[in-house]
Amino acid sequence: MTFYNFMLKFFGMFTKTFFKFEVIGIDNIPKEGNLIIAANHKSNLDPIFIASAVNKRRKMTAVAKEELFKNKILASILNKVEIIPINRTNPGLGTIKRILKYIKNNYALVMFPEGTRSKTDDFNDAKAGLSLFATKAKAEIVPCTIYSSYKLFKPAKVYFGEPISLEQYYKQKLTSEDHTRIAGEVMDVIKENYYKLEKGEIK
Repeated sequence: MTFYNFMLKFFGMFTKTFFKFEVIGIDNIPKEGNLIIAANHKSNLDPIFIASAVNKRRKMTAVAKEELFKNKILASILNKVEIIPINRTNPGLGTIKRILKYIKNNYALVMFPEGTRSKTDDFNDAKAGLSLFATKAKAEIVPCTIYSSYKLFKPAKVYFGEPISLEQYYKQKLTSEDHTRIAGEVMDVIKENYYKLEKGEIK
């Protein structure tokens, strides 16, 4: 068993043991093709929830702030599961090329468009990176909504919405403002699904 598969198994056991874990819409994740999974972000548990939900349907990678890699033990674990360090304020060209290479090699890139955790009940604004990577890699985006209080033994739901294509933008020269607007539109879908989950309209 690879370390990656071991961690998937561990995360799966963790979520099922300590939460009323539920995955909805897993069939909306295509098994092949360039793909980004974009999710809301309120807790450090979010990557674990997504990894548990996707499981072995797609091999995954993700970006994480480069500060996390200063801890040698944590850096070793993150590298083994192929997490990509990124400078959130100024990602270098090498980092961008590495991310695009992963996507084009059939990895699903897990992203949090807000860039960092929302520490309130509201959502942060989406950053331009989601649209930039999706259009450069010609990748579909699956909006992922995490709905949880993050309290032990309470419900934790992960909902995957229908894939969003940005094909209409592939040949356009987009500005950073365009990318921010497009990422915001995807974030709006994620938020809309959050409120639907809250009202029990998605089951």
